[in-house]
Amino acid sequence: MSRYAGKIKLVILDMAGVVCDGPQDLRHIYPGDDLKGCKAPIIPFTEVLLKHNIVVDWATIRKHMGLYKKTHLQLLLEDENVKNQFIKEYGHDCSEKDFNQIFQEYELLLNEVIVREELAKPIEGALECIAALREAGIVVGSDTGYTREASTALRRLLEKKYNLVFDVTTDAETVKGRPSPFMVFDCMDKANVYPVETVVKVDDTVAGIYEGRNAGAWTIGIYSSGSNDYDQLAKVKPDFLVPSIKYVAEVIFRQIESRLKRGKLPGQGVL
Repeated sequence: MSRYAGKIKLVILDMAGVVCDGPQDLRHIYPGDDLKGCKAPIIPFTEVLLKHNIVVDWATIRKHMGLYKKTHLQLLLEDENVKNQFIKEYGHDCSEKDFNQIFQEYELLLNEVIVREELAKPIEGALECIAALREAGIVVGSDTGYTREASTALRRLLEKKYNLVFDVTTDAETVKGRPSPFMVFDCMDKANVYPVETVVKVDDTVAGIYEGRNAGAWTIGIYSSGSNDYDQLAKVKPDFLVPSIKYVAEVIFRQIESRLKRGKLPGQGVL
């Protein structure tokens, strides 16, 4: 059987830090702001934990960015500093009941934070990129580590306010999340797209690049508009690295599709 040598059929975009919620200075609203993109998942973590007299900096929260938010919270509560603060406040380790209560509080706040105007607006070039991909006949999908309710609220807002619509969607509450490949496979199934070398996964997190690589898809890391920087993403070897979504369509049309024509496969990119 010969290798696929055609065009890309499906591009799967992460949400925060890739499509929306880009870098900006919001310290007048959120004093802990580190000026990076992908702030919306962090703000509810800091505010909810602070209700329990637990102080967590943004850098600690960013260590697990891209994971399903329930898993993210579990890992945060296992952090030595966070664990010690919880014990000091309550006199015992975080129980399952405690965890479920904190996550419920997080979910409620996330649903409100995620659609705040300053966080939900598309990153420069996102609308143009999606339009260019769709014009080329490519199915545009999105996946996320957000909960189902939060991701649905965000997508509805993007559609209503910016006419930004995805052809297929999935989330880590519905399907096993990153770094496993199953959200990629779910989008492929919904789009009726195969083989996997016709798929590009675009993400700003290490977990998201692993997701794409584990699926066998092409991967494009976004290093300036989201959570992880160039060096962090380069270590996990995406096929390509670009500053923002503004450059994604060009990489696909000029780089990935030309490599496909030459018989190249994902994982044989420039890094």
